[in-house]
Formats: sequence, structure tokens, C-alpha cells
Amino acid sequence: MRRVLMLLPLLALALAGGCGTAGRSVAPSGSTSASATGDPVPSTAPTPSPRPAATKAEELVRAVPQPTEAAPPASGGGGDDDGAPSQGSGTGGLTSLSGNTRNQIVWAPLSNPSAVRSEGSVSRYKAWSTSKVLVVAAYLDTVVDGDPSRISSGDRSLIRAALTRSDGDAVVAIRERIPGSPGSAITSVLRSIGDSSTSAPDRSQGAMSWSPREQVRFMAALAAGRVVSAEASAWLLGQMQPISAHRWGLGTIGASSFKGGWLTSDSETRQMGIVGGYAVAIITVGEGPAVVQTDGDSAHVQQMNRLAALLAKRLG
Repeated sequence: MRRVLMLLPLLALALAGGCGTAGRSVAPSGSTSASATGDPVPSTAPTPSPRPAATKAEELVRAVPQPTEAAPPASGGGGDDDGAPSQGSGTGGLTSLSGNTRNQIVWAPLSNPSAVRSEGSVSRYKAWSTSKVLVVAAYLDTVVDGDPSRISSGDRSLIRAALTRSDGDAVVAIRERIPGSPGSAITSVLRSIGDSSTSAPDRSQGAMSWSPREQVRFMAALAAGRVVSAEASAWLLGQMQPISAHRWGLGTIGASSFKGGWLTSDSETRQMGIVGGYAVAIITVGEGPAVVQTDGDSAHVQQMNRLAALLAKRLG
């Protein structure tokens, strides 16, 4: 009995020591959780206290990798014929597109638009939401005779929604204002600036093919005031100002006007715009993780940031 009584305090101490971790959950070594981009993120600490819920747009902005912003370039750059590509931060290790068939960057100086330079290549180039710019250009040409001052307040709101937050319903409403064949009206605009290879359908313009080189031609013509009219061109450039959640890619290197297009994790993500004194276009065909955008479709944000950073080096 004395031996039993002596063991009781020892047993009580052992039980007290074992309760030191009771009620606490410790993450097992090597456990992971999914980030906003779908990449696994190591978790080695207890879950932090909950924060106030963020809006969907705020979550998207936080999920976008932001490389160092480059100043707008001032003069010529390299391209296919360059020697060793420049090393530097912001490109995520991407220093050349030589031989690359899933990514392409194209640019031309506004002072000499025919001097188009290109690096990399892609075998497909669906327009996706970059086609919204063409729909609006055809509207300006056919509905208001090239005079933006004649656009109704309702149509201004629709165009703004289509070009800033890539609203699909808004661009369809604008397209329905175009008399006759919308495809013919869009194709006519393209032919007027020298694009003899791109043709638009009457519906689903996002599925049409529009090469990066022809997009550079279009942006150069827009900057020169040759799309529909000088007034229409200037007004259209002013509308190409994406919302903050869509300002990845060209938006990280100082583009003054640009529009992107995207759809799924397997399809093309692309942008065209004006960066400094250049008309530019960048495109990737399903490269890297895809991030869901405010319209519910997915864009290859990280790869577009890398391509934009590489383009900035070529321009500078």
C-alpha cells in the first residue's frame, strides 16, 4: 500500500505534463495549403487570426506578382538579332525567347511603325477580349461617323465597361448598335490601316485570329490617329485603361493605354498597347499558372509579367 501511495504523486505529475499541449494543433512537418494562384504554400505555423474579408478585386491584386516597374523607354531596342540577352531583375529568369514557340513579344517604334521587331513565336493567337477594341472602333466608324462627341451617355458607359473591366455583355450591346454586318464593319477598319490578313466574324469576335504583329500595326495606327479618325483614335486610346485588377503585364512597365485578352488555363493570354514611344504586343499560350479574373475567366498573369519585363529590357 505504501508503494502505491508513493506512486500516486508521480502519476499526477506525469498527467499534468502531458496536458501542456492539449487543445493545441501543430501543423505536421511539410504540410501545404493552396495560394490564390493555385501554387502550394508551405505551412509550418498555426493558422493566424482571421482578417476582415477582402473584396474579390483586392484578392486578385494581391495574387498578382509585381516585378520592378521599368521607366518608359525612349529609344530603339534589340530583338531577334540581339547578342547575349540582358540579365536583370523583374524577368523571373526569362532572358530570351529564342526558339520559344509558346511566347512572343512584338514591338515597333511609333516614329517608324514598319520597323517591327519580334522575339519568340506562337502557333495560335485568338483575339479574346482584345477584340473588344475592334468592336468599339467599328461602332465609332458606323454609328457616330468617327465623332466621339456624338456618343450617347448610355453607350459611353457600355464602352467604358467593355474596355476597362472587359465586360462581355457591354461589348455585345455595343456590337448590336452597329448596322448591317458587325464583322464587315470591323474588317473594313482593319483594311483601312493596311491589315489585309485579319477578318472578323459577325459574332464571337474573341475567337477570331489576330496576330501579335497585326496588333502592333493596329496600335501604331491608333497612336497616329489613323483608326477611323484622329478624334476617334485619341478617344479610343483614352478608354483603354484597365481596372487595377487587370493591370498586370504591360501595366507593370508603364503602358499608357492597353487591353488584354484571356480565357482559360489552356488558352492564350495576350495584351496590346502603347509603352513609351512604342506600339507593343505580348502573348503566351498557356504558360504558367492561371489566375481567375474579375470576369470569371483565367489569365496567365505571372508569365505576362515576365514577358512584359523582358519587353521593357528590349525597348530600353
